[in-house]
Amino acid sequence: MDVQTLRWFLSLCDTENMRDTAAMERVNQSTLSRSLARLEADLGVELFHRHGRRLAVNRFGALFREHARRAVADLDVARRRIDALADPDTGLIRLGFLHSVGRWLVPEILRDYRAVTAGIRFELHQGFGRELFAWLRDDDIDVALVTPPKDGADVRWHRLREQQLCLALPADHPLAAEPGLELRDVRGEPFIAFAQTTDLRRVIDRLCAEAGFEPLIAFESEEIATVRGLIGAGLGVGILPRPAVLEHDDPVYRPLDPQRHRPIGLAWYATPPPTAATARFIEHLRRTGGSETRSWSENMHVHGEGEKEDD
Repeated sequence: MDVQTLRWFLSLCDTENMRDTAAMERVNQSTLSRSLARLEADLGVELFHRHGRRLAVNRFGALFREHARRAVADLDVARRRIDALADPDTGLIRLGFLHSVGRWLVPEILRDYRAVTAGIRFELHQGFGRELFAWLRDDDIDVALVTPPKDGADVRWHRLREQQLCLALPADHPLAAEPGLELRDVRGEPFIAFAQTTDLRRVIDRLCAEAGFEPLIAFESEEIATVRGLIGAGLGVGILPRPAVLEHDDPVYRPLDPQRHRPIGLAWYATPPPTAATARFIEHLRRTGGSETRSWSENMHVHGEGEKEDD
């Protein structure tokens, strides 16, 4: 039993004539007859009384017709809704993104893309890197603005931007204006750190270890806004991605020496293929947002260790 069979059955109910239905549906009478026979065999009853070439819907056919009409109507609605979601001009794109890019990169990308595809719709999902990759894998989102995936991941990733990692200090901190400031200069300071559940915490721990000390953790948080706020309030120092736009209560950002950056890019799965709306969005960002897509192993070779982390 398939949709085409149901449509032919409904047409037979209307015409009650095999020849007329075959002409309307542009199908051979023999094909139509075999289809009806298979349907009746599947249901275990005849759906029509036969009077020569004329058919008359019996009580089983009348009952089945009610459900067949509803089923075909529901499937037609589903098809229209799917077409609307997938349409490259008016479809829906489920976009995930890191907390740290929600105030600058996301608005920039949405503004630029809506300028060329005004009818497109976005469903936004904010999360941590581990969540975004899980959502991609489970098909809960279509694409994500995130740092590169872990080694061996089969997800596609395209580099768009870089965030500079900086030593963040309260504005009134004695070292805030110190020339030649290095990370080891704050080894005795209380640290405002990201929680152990975040990948950026591993970056901070590694950078501090390279500088020869273990940070004295005063506060931990998963939220980058909370970490930034605590540092700005004078409760400690930390390592943060430098924001694109500084607020009046932001901490002072001093670049690390040597400089460290973390890349931000677009991630998606090639299998199953993305919808037409998502595919056009991916192609737009690949064309306008950075270098050509490489495999993750190639990205590791080009950009080096230490750029794999996210928040």
